Amino acid sequence: MEIEACSYGTIPIAEFADGKGASFAVNLKAKATARLLEDEKTVVSDNVVAEKIAQKVIGFFGYEYGVELKVGCEIPSAVGLGDSEAVSAAVVLAVAGALAKKHGAVHELRIDKYLTEQFLIIDGRIVDKKDLIDLCVDSGMQFDRTYAGFYGGFVIADNRKKQVLRRGEMEALHTVVLLPKKIEEIDISELRLLRSELGVVWNEVLGGNLYTAMKLNSLLYDGGVVKRMLGAGALTVSRSREGSVAALVRDEGRIGDVVDSVKQDGGVLTGRVVNEEARISVKPKRVVKIREFLELKGDQEFHWL
Repeated sequence: MEIEACSYGTIPIAEFADGKGASFAVNLKAKATARLLEDEKTVVSDNVVAEKIAQKVIGFFGYEYGVELKVGCEIPSAVGLGDSEAVSAAVVLAVAGALAKKHGAVHELRIDKYLTEQFLIIDGRIVDKKDLIDLCVDSGMQFDRTYAGFYGGFVIADNRKKQVLRRGEMEALHTVVLLPKKIEEIDISELRLLRSELGVVWNEVLGGNLYTAMKLNSLLYDGGVVKRMLGAGALTVSRSREGSVAALVRDEGRIGDVVDSVKQDGGVLTGRVVNEEARISVKPKRVVKIREFLELKGDQEFHWL
């Protein structure tokens, strides 16, 4: 049986030389489809990174299955939109979902009328999604990007300590992303020259002033394009280390103006901020109410983020 999972791309709010970072999810998707192979022990895929991560998931749960893995990604690669993190998140969910269908179940936790979260049971135990995220990070993925791709909304984190400092939902804004013809990647060593200024940005991030932090961070590196997007009606603008520039727009009527302000500089993608979690595309075996969930086995660690 094939199990499909979907995760999301991300845009940086700010990135720092000491490993701290903050990002949020956008509606650019990565998908992975996994099928367990009982007569083989190898992972079959045309994506080397996905292969390694799938093998880690199988090994983590103590099985020796092979996996047929298909990966698709609509996120432009290597431009700072979290394509690798989104693919890795989709892969771990698809493989874990396939194991859950074989050795447990995929359930849905109904927290209230509007809020639900998918959770997996494998071998009678709840799968802690933090373990799945750690498998991605241990494979070289950036911590805050992976979390945002998993859970949607924004994440502020210490990536070296693998610690979430703050997270929450974003305003449902429009996005305009510039993929410049000429990409000038930021040298991480240059960030140290702006230590005091980046300290101000970090204080704004931790204080929840995300739009101000994005704007200040971007203006440190790319004043021309950023100012044009702001002048055309963007609420704030983010500039990734790899070169992409993303504007957040509240007024739908200003999207065209923001696009026009930078379309001569490269390709432009439009979309939306996402607050949804990455999910496995299967009907839940059960819908569990919060009271029932809290009465499940209490001898295991579980992180609900």
